[in-house]
Amino acid sequence: MGKDIIHQESPREPGRRSRLWFHEDVVEVLTENTGTSQVEGIMVKLPATDEIFLSRKCFKKMKNLKFFININARYCGKVDYYPEQLRFLYWREYPLHSLPSNFNLKKLVQLNMPFSSISNLGEGFKCLHNLKSMNFTIYQLQKLKKVDLYECQNLITLPANKANSDVNSDDEECREFNNVALPWLREFDVTRCSSLSNTDFLVSLDCASSLKRLNLSGSNIVSLSKCLSKFICVRQLYLGGCRNLVEIPQLPPHTKFLDVRDCVSLERISNLSKILEGEESQMIEAMDLSNCRRLIEELVKEANVIVNDDYQAAEALFPLFLTSQQSKFTIRFPGSEVPKWFSCQMDFKGSQLFEFCIEILENFKWENTGLALCVAVDQKLQNNSPICSFEVFIHINEVGVSRLLPQHVDSEGSDHVWLHYIPFLEMWRPAGYKHPLPPFLCRVIISQCSYSKTPLKSCGVHLVMSPNENVCMKLSRADTLTTEVSNHHYKVSYYFLTSRMKNE
Repeated sequence: MGKDIIHQESPREPGRRSRLWFHEDVVEVLTENTGTSQVEGIMVKLPATDEIFLSRKCFKKMKNLKFFININARYCGKVDYYPEQLRFLYWREYPLHSLPSNFNLKKLVQLNMPFSSISNLGEGFKCLHNLKSMNFTIYQLQKLKKVDLYECQNLITLPANKANSDVNSDDEECREFNNVALPWLREFDVTRCSSLSNTDFLVSLDCASSLKRLNLSGSNIVSLSKCLSKFICVRQLYLGGCRNLVEIPQLPPHTKFLDVRDCVSLERISNLSKILEGEESQMIEAMDLSNCRRLIEELVKEANVIVNDDYQAAEALFPLFLTSQQSKFTIRFPGSEVPKWFSCQMDFKGSQLFEFCIEILENFKWENTGLALCVAVDQKLQNNSPICSFEVFIHINEVGVSRLLPQHVDSEGSDHVWLHYIPFLEMWRPAGYKHPLPPFLCRVIISQCSYSKTPLKSCGVHLVMSPNENVCMKLSRADTLTTEVSNHHYKVSYYFLTSRMKNE
């Protein structure tokens, strides 16, 4: 009786009915582009499997289409428009390798594509804000290298099967999950997927031996799964804005970059103080601890130091960050000043450039010696934007040997400091270029980017060396410069370095 009612909506024009299921009507509407805004649902179930040719705009007129179910039809042709009202999409044997970049279905709740040709989730997944479930035939995705589900805020399940995992874990939380077998996956991004409250699903990806970049920023996770320690290839771990995250029981063993900025509830990262002190084999090259006040407090406690304010906390942590560093290292964390014991420092005086000229003395040793650079940003100096951006240039004997691309410090929540350490040996990367014999001149220029509206509060440079070594540097001049002079000189010095290498 219901079918009769639908048929009476438009006896002669199927494209004006709210539901389409009779195979002849469906084929007519899809191949002849006769659909209208009255169509709200289509189910394709042919008497026998057959091929239907689709034009690019076959759904263009069906602006109110809410569900499309394909049971057994095969399609040729490339569709580049899907109605924005779609809630449910079931497309067996979807013919394309990826969803179109304009797959802007913000209202889509469920996406099922069994036995599809999908091999790349691509840009089409970035706007599925209400997606709660998706299902693909997993063997079609086994060579997938990147998954980007940015802002799929209602996503709560991922496709799964019963394959074996390369994560052999004794943890109950890990063994309970099915495995989706993505052994080639290198990047997995679920930024701002706020419905994800734990990371147990990671083991189901079966990519512990391939995943290199994991982005869980903006999710509601409370604690990372211990299974994460089995992900031996992860180099970059992004957890920024996970405001409910309290603990990281174990980091992936080869993590090089860790972003936990704005993790305001974070209290503990297992073995972090030992990693910073060089007591663990793991070496992290860059960390962003912006607005992680609870974590900073715990690090200070572990250092057995009593402090009364942010400045004292930062002062206590600087030696921890610098004591055992053997390679490049960068960290951002709450703090208000360059430490007083930094041998060279300068306060903001209205200029955008700071230059330190340092004499390296005859007793200098290249091994186990480096420069620590520090920039402090004051919340009170904000000007339209809380972000302070700057570059760093290092010259030795008028040759540019190191340049840090724009660094960014966010002072929106409070004062923050940026700390960078670079060994002298890592400044001289060009093959065949010999280290100069001491004494020599080292110049460090810290230049605020022209687009940065928030000025630096202060900056400093300090020589880091073995504890028993004698002082082997002295500050000859600290001054401010103009942008034009610094940039021009830097380009000239690098040209000089390149020219010398070519001639040798």
